[in-house]
Amino acid sequence: MLVNLNDLLIPAKKSGYAIGAFNVYNLETIEVVFDAAISMNIPVIIAFGEKYNYHNAINLVAQCVRELAYQTSLPIVLHLDHCKSKDLIIRAIRAGFTSVMYDGSSLANSDNIKITSEVVKIAHAVGVSVEAELGCVPAEDTGEFVPEDQLTKPEEAKEFVEMTNCDALAIAVGTIHGNYIGKPKIYHQRLKEIARAVSVPLVLHGGSGNTDEDIGLAIDEGIAKININTEISNVAVDKLKKIFTDGYSGHLSVLFESIKEPMLEVVKEKIKLFSRGKIGLI
Repeated sequence: MLVNLNDLLIPAKKSGYAIGAFNVYNLETIEVVFDAAISMNIPVIIAFGEKYNYHNAINLVAQCVRELAYQTSLPIVLHLDHCKSKDLIIRAIRAGFTSVMYDGSSLANSDNIKITSEVVKIAHAVGVSVEAELGCVPAEDTGEFVPEDQLTKPEEAKEFVEMTNCDALAIAVGTIHGNYIGKPKIYHQRLKEIARAVSVPLVLHGGSGNTDEDIGLAIDEGIAKININTEISNVAVDKLKKIFTDGYSGHLSVLFESIKEPMLEVVKEKIKLFSRGKIGLI
């Protein structure tokens, strides 16, 4: 069944585990995330990013997820990830997305607050949850730690949540999007300070590539949603490289099926790590 973020993240925050948000791009990746969740009896967030809308139309993605979600009583969130377009957010809501993320992190705080508040009013009117973002989560690794001045500030996070009424807040605490060149660094003290300052569940973007120990500490410190994209993509690409190196000449349909298993294993490993044995049947 489809639910919104509040249905999953509020219990997660209270009980000390996190829910995985896994990026999808097509039917095969949707099926991988769904099958992992069902096999482990643990809820997931199926996330479709604004930047992938040119691959598959948002209404088609919504129909695929809704068809699968209605086959089970397991709670599943259909989430629009990293969206900067209010028009696309409205289209996603109309298509059946149960949660949306407005990403105004590149804007001045005042503009981020203004537009996020507008999105919240639209979404909440129809029972859709809203994730927002404050701070800078870089798009690629430079090999250096993220500077402290780019991290989310606790006092600004408190004001932001109170003024926007968002349901979850993605924060910058040292992670990056994509592959790491250097060693990842999560600023755990800053994370704890933000968690004390705000009441809503916190979100960790750039979850790929961090150590299990760091992820566990982040959950202890208040993270309730963790986004995973790159690690799933990496194993699929590596599998394809091997297949073509070995001289593959089979059918396209078989090729698609061959990359599902490595992706499935990554998703299941992350679900197990995030759930910490506190939810579902592992």
